[in-house]
Amino acid sequence: MTVVVSSDGRRLTLGGLLAKGGEGAVHHIVEAPDLVAKIYLRGKAGDRREKVEAMVSARLHLTTSFVAFPVDTLKTQRGEFLGFTMKKVNGFKSVHDLYGPASRKSEFPTADANFLVRAAINLARAIASVHATGCVIGDINHSGVLVSEKALVTLIDSDSFQFRSQSKLYRCLVGVPEYTPPELQGALLDRTDRMPNHDNFGLAVLLFQLLFLGRHPFAGRYRGKGDMDIRKAIGEGRFAYSERRAETMMEPPPYVPALDDYGKEVARAFETAFRLPAKHTNGRPLASEWVTLLTSVEAGLKTCAADRAHSYAGSLSSCPWCSIERSMGRSLFAAQYSPTAPIMDIGQLLTAIRGIPAPGKPPEPEKIVEPLLSLAVSPAGQQARSERRVTVVVGIIAIIIGLYLMTSVQGFWGSALVAGAGFMTLRSLDLKRAFATNHASAQSGWEAERKTWIAHAGPGKFEERRNHYLNLATAHSELPAQEQAKLKALEQKKRQLQMQKHMESHLIERAKIPKIGAGRKATLASFGFEDAWDVMQRPITNVPGFGPSLAADVMGWARSVERKFVFNNAIPTDPQAIQQIKAEIGKKRAEFERELHRAPDELRRLADDAHKLVKSPPQRLIEAYQRLKQFEVDMGRI
Repeated sequence: MTVVVSSDGRRLTLGGLLAKGGEGAVHHIVEAPDLVAKIYLRGKAGDRREKVEAMVSARLHLTTSFVAFPVDTLKTQRGEFLGFTMKKVNGFKSVHDLYGPASRKSEFPTADANFLVRAAINLARAIASVHATGCVIGDINHSGVLVSEKALVTLIDSDSFQFRSQSKLYRCLVGVPEYTPPELQGALLDRTDRMPNHDNFGLAVLLFQLLFLGRHPFAGRYRGKGDMDIRKAIGEGRFAYSERRAETMMEPPPYVPALDDYGKEVARAFETAFRLPAKHTNGRPLASEWVTLLTSVEAGLKTCAADRAHSYAGSLSSCPWCSIERSMGRSLFAAQYSPTAPIMDIGQLLTAIRGIPAPGKPPEPEKIVEPLLSLAVSPAGQQARSERRVTVVVGIIAIIIGLYLMTSVQGFWGSALVAGAGFMTLRSLDLKRAFATNHASAQSGWEAERKTWIAHAGPGKFEERRNHYLNLATAHSELPAQEQAKLKALEQKKRQLQMQKHMESHLIERAKIPKIGAGRKATLASFGFEDAWDVMQRPITNVPGFGPSLAADVMGWARSVERKFVFNNAIPTDPQAIQQIKAEIGKKRAEFERELHRAPDELRRLADDAHKLVKSPPQRLIEAYQRLKQFEVDMGRI
């Protein structure tokens, strides 16, 4: 084993390898189980020595519990700088494993919607604590954020942070474009002084991914010409979920929460964070402001009655997660329901439903409304009659003149004048033509109101809703049989389920696929492609920027994963698949029971409303009948 020397002179033994990256490797320390050692690769240590020594000297590790800052420097026994010690982070996993629905099921199986909000709060707290030390993260991205099973957050790779020691500034030299603010896209980062406001952009991206199913806020469908990748969209301020769609020309991908599902304040905060910045402003929400805002959101969350894994803003009338899951045909969280909850007494409920008497057949609405009417010819009718009298007088005069012409002057023209005048006179006697259009509209309006009134004043609406509830009760009673049938089908689909689980365990984020870098992986994730199974289920060519060539590369990778599958008949049916079926049935049962509980009250209300409508017809029914009859009076029918 390798022995190293810490800055306080202790001899430490490097243990097993924990992780390895592009800069170095992380090892256990035999004598200090609460610490780990980061040992730089050859050629890297010299560039980092001065900065790490300054961080250790500043004792940054004592300022916050959210960051794995350097504790002591490590050297060889000959005094050569190797790296540093930092606190060991046990039981923490990448934030990417949490915000991606596919990886969350395996890496955070108990995480629910509320857990995501709690993790987002702690992430904002962690970054606020970094800014309080005077450091700037700079290279903020998902690989530097770890989350525990209690939603605690630890930031790693602190040796890359921008840090000022007295008069010297140690810059952050790198950055991931998908988390880099628009004003720094394409900049030489190793020559750029970072500001907390730059971190605030990357923080907002990570918060968005946590709250919005791992979707990148700038991955969407561009309505302009050509492709719009994430880097370009960031540089042009094209926030895909923005309410300013006319400006951004972007549409969000399918199956995502609405921007204001967490409340209007959260929506405004994201709009502010992702808008192109004005010069000389630091307008993005601070990490500390996100803490306050999300803490308020968490306090107002309510739990879905159908699935306790779903929590949503109290201002919403229904659960958005249930709606998304129904549309997608898959669960986003490991469903939580109470299998020991007592099943509703359907027999007692049916007795109550059937015991509520239906309203009787209502009388014809004309008989109820007719006595209320007292109509006279309207001014429009009087004018039509006046015009008719004038037309008749003129017509008679024209006929007389025509007769005179026939007998004394010119027979042909006299006959034509008599015929024309007679036709116009007879036509003017019928007032229907003057009111035909309005009368037809009134007739249509009356029929519509009449049908509506009969449906609600009689048994129609009541019977419709009662039959709905009776059908619902029947469906509820059939749920146990449905569950057994689905469980039995699982055994018959054992090979398919093993294949699916195998494919789902191969995540695109962790795969090496030709031409598919971090940006394209983020785009795929934003359109619901997280693993090899997703790739096999839907055409990738529907994702913006993925033509036949790129799609073939991704499909080739998925098929290579498929070829590695080996079926094992001895393996029992996947417990997660069994639990998923039980959860689906439990959710249906909860939804049915929640609606069935409302049945007696709704049916009684409908019956009461029907009686009230017979005794007191609504004003709109009276007005519709009055309008129709008024036209009939004006037309001379009444």
